[in-house]
Amino acid sequence: MTFAEKLRELRDAKGLSEAKLADLSGVPFGTVHEYGLGRRKPSFAAVLKIAKALGVTCEAFSMCSDLIGEEQPPEPAEKKSKGKK
Repeated sequence: MTFAEKLRELRDAKGLSEAKLADLSGVPFGTVHEYGLGRRKPSFAAVLKIAKALGVTCEAFSMCSDLIGEEQPPEPAEKKSKGKK
């Protein structure tokens, strides 16, 4: 299940329109609409706001196939050793 599918499922279960979810979460309507269409992926902060507005924890979205491994931390840069000669 994608984030968009899960979002629609939870929103429909609560009987909320995208506009009402946007109002309750503080996430702009256009952004919520783009999430619902799967055109945009949310930041973690947005997931928290939306989850709270839906009365669920952010874990409700944890198994969304398009979010797994979405934001991997960058690989640490190798430090160049400054050898003494």
